[in-house]
Amino acid sequence: MGVSLIKHFRGIMKLVKTLLPFLFMVSGASAQSTVGVLGTPPDGSTVSGVSVISGYHCTSKNIEVFIDGVSFGKAGAGTQMLGTLGVCGRTDTAYSFLYNFSNLPNGPHSITVKADGVPFATNTFTTVKSGGEQFLTGASKEITVPDFPLPGQAANLQWVQSYQNFLVTGIGDTAGDLSSLNGTYPQNASISVSGSSCSSYNFLTGNTQFLITAGSLVDTPNTTVLYATHSAFTDLCLYVLNAVSGNSATGYSLNGNVVCAASGISAPISATGIKKADDGLSLVGTVSTLYPGCTHTATLY
Repeated sequence: MGVSLIKHFRGIMKLVKTLLPFLFMVSGASAQSTVGVLGTPPDGSTVSGVSVISGYHCTSKNIEVFIDGVSFGKAGAGTQMLGTLGVCGRTDTAYSFLYNFSNLPNGPHSITVKADGVPFATNTFTTVKSGGEQFLTGASKEITVPDFPLPGQAANLQWVQSYQNFLVTGIGDTAGDLSSLNGTYPQNASISVSGSSCSSYNFLTGNTQFLITAGSLVDTPNTTVLYATHSAFTDLCLYVLNAVSGNSATGYSLNGNVVCAASGISAPISATGIKKADDGLSLVGTVSTLYPGCTHTATLY
């Protein structure tokens, strides 16, 4: 009887030894499958405007969002996040929750996310009302940030009401560098004139041709000048403009002078929105010549 019990006990121990590695594997897989992350907003960050609370959870699609301990409801869950394949063994793990952070008072706050009622991540953050109020309407602003994202470049930012924030709408070179305009263009322009003294000047009133050469010449090694010649009847006019602001994405603002050889006319000029057309074959923008008592405007296209 004693021998039989010993043999039976040894059999059980052998079975346990055989199954033990598999038990650990199951335990490890279970721990891995319950992994969850709150990615945005990052812990310790500052948030403004309309943004996304997001992350991933390996097993649950029942994700609830709490801000400062108050439930704001369920996040959309089960969308694709390819980077979680190695962590979760699947990719339908992402969740997201759109929220206007200007609803919160300026200052520190916290977000906790729960999966099936169990908290799995908490991040702290600070809010700033980007428009100065809960939801700013009717505002419009466009600004240029120099030397971003790289030195010599400029980022154009535009206020977007639906985001309650500024978004990057273009990246170009800075106003001191017109190299993006280098080239010679057979330029079409629509001409208009206004003022009491315009009859004194011999202008074309329809379309004309501009030959524009931008960029570095011998006397402008820093490519800060735009040269243009315009043949109006038999007169040859030379435009020399210096960039004062803008970039290649949003267009340059330039100031300078025009001198016409035959008539001897000389006048100040200003240009706005000068940049390459989408096809790169011509320029767009407006050049205004300020003659005494007359404004001559060429709209490039």
